[in-house]
Amino acid sequence: MTFKTLLVAVDQGVDSDARIRLACDLAAGLDAHLIGACGVALSVPPADDRYTGGAMFGEAFTLLRDLAEAEVRGALTRFHELVGSRRSRTEWRGRLGLPADVVAHEARAADLVILGRRSSRAPTHAIDPADVLMAVGRPVLVVPPERERDPTGWPAVVAWKDSREAQRAAASALPLLSRASTVHVLEIAGEDTAEQAAVRTDDVVAWLGRHGISAEAHVSPPGKTTAARNILGFAASHQAGLIVCGGYGHARLREWALGGVTSELLASAPVCVLLTH
Repeated sequence: MTFKTLLVAVDQGVDSDARIRLACDLAAGLDAHLIGACGVALSVPPADDRYTGGAMFGEAFTLLRDLAEAEVRGALTRFHELVGSRRSRTEWRGRLGLPADVVAHEARAADLVILGRRSSRAPTHAIDPADVLMAVGRPVLVVPPERERDPTGWPAVVAWKDSREAQRAAASALPLLSRASTVHVLEIAGEDTAEQAAVRTDDVVAWLGRHGISAEAHVSPPGKTTAARNILGFAASHQAGLIVCGGYGHARLREWALGGVTSELLASAPVCVLLTH
């Protein structure tokens, strides 16, 4: 398996340029086609607003539509500037619509979807990666703000849990894991399940080895912090550039309310995270 087409979300936010540069580097390393996708939601003026009501409603709507279309064109211009000499290996898919919906629909044309992590610097209409993750049947690579470093060529961490989501994530990540300098398969397990966790991580290491990927198995105790914090701490100590994890094994609403690994990684991971649902 390999990634032959990547799709990167493009917007007018300050972190979009770094995300596009990373996508370009990744596409070059994988010899892959790159699609830039942008959706801009059209704001509709309230019909009962005394300034835009009645006859002025149509004029206000036209103005807002023109502004939204100009934003799509501006994103296209910036995308072409950043891809530079690779323009012949790229294409553009931008239109009016909810940004997450546009990217989710266009994901049919790609093997991997590249999104930005939400941050305080993101525009108000920026995509929530969780919305796309729950809607697509493709792996999603979430890039932290200002991250321009290609996640391949560095150590990678597979955050293992014996679940369908983790199995799919590891299989989907094979093209990136094959380019990692080393792969660490990590399971967080208490003393009562550590022995079984060792068997599971050894199985994953053997499976990766049959794909020509060298990996090491690790079982870590839970400690006094969250599982996500344990994973992030392990990744930092091993200078990882990529974390691979199954996404939302429980209902997303439950994770939002009670906390969960996916939600915490999406909110705070300082490195790229590849997820599938």
